[in-house]
Amino acid sequence: GALFIRPICFTTGKLPSLSSMAALPSAPGAGASQSLEALAQSAWASKIKDASSSLLNERKPWTELLDKNSFAKPESLTEASSRVRKNLAYFKVNYGIGVVSIVTLCLVTSPVSLAVVFALGAMWTYLFVVAAGQPLVVGGRQLSDREKLMGASGVTVLVVFFLSSVGSLLLYALGLGAVAVGLHGALRIPDDLFTDDAPVFTHA
Repeated sequence: GALFIRPICFTTGKLPSLSSMAALPSAPGAGASQSLEALAQSAWASKIKDASSSLLNERKPWTELLDKNSFAKPESLTEASSRVRKNLAYFKVNYGIGVVSIVTLCLVTSPVSLAVVFALGAMWTYLFVVAAGQPLVVGGRQLSDREKLMGASGVTVLVVFFLSSVGSLLLYALGLGAVAVGLHGALRIPDDLFTDDAPVFTHA
C-alpha cells in the first residue's frame, strides 16, 4: 500500500482528498462520445433546416393562389378532376401549408389535445434526437433502435386514438383541409399555370 501512495503524495507530502480526486478530468472516451452525439444532433438539425428551406422555395405566391379572376365553376366532373390534378401539382406546397395551418388551428382550440401532441413530440425528440445513440434500458434489458421505434410508435397510436380525443380531432382537421383543397382545386382555372408534369411540344 505504501508503494502505491508514495508517488501520489510525493510533491505535497500528504494524501490527496476525495474532493480533489473527484475534480480530476474524466476519461477521454466520455468526452469523445459526447462530442459525437453533439455532432450527430447538429447534423440532424442541419438536414431538417435544409429540407424545410428547399420545400419553402417551391412555394408559389399567395396572390397567385387566391387570384379572384382565375376562379370559375367547372363545366363537368371531368374538368373538375383535371383542375384538381393540375392545381395539386402546381400549388402542392401552398396546399400543404394550408392543411398544416388548419390542423394547428384545430389543436389550438383544444388545449388538452395540444398538450398531448406536445408531450408526444417531446418523447420522440428525446428518444431520437437528444438521446440518439444512447442505450435505453427498460426492465433491466437494453432496447435496440428498432425496438425503441416500435415502442414509441405503439405509445403514440395508443395515446392518439384510444386514450385521448387527438385522433378524432386530427381526422376532422385533415378532412376539413382536404375539402378546402378540393374546392379550391376544382374552382381555380389552371390554364395560366406552368406545371412540371405538363408535356412540352416544340414545332420545327
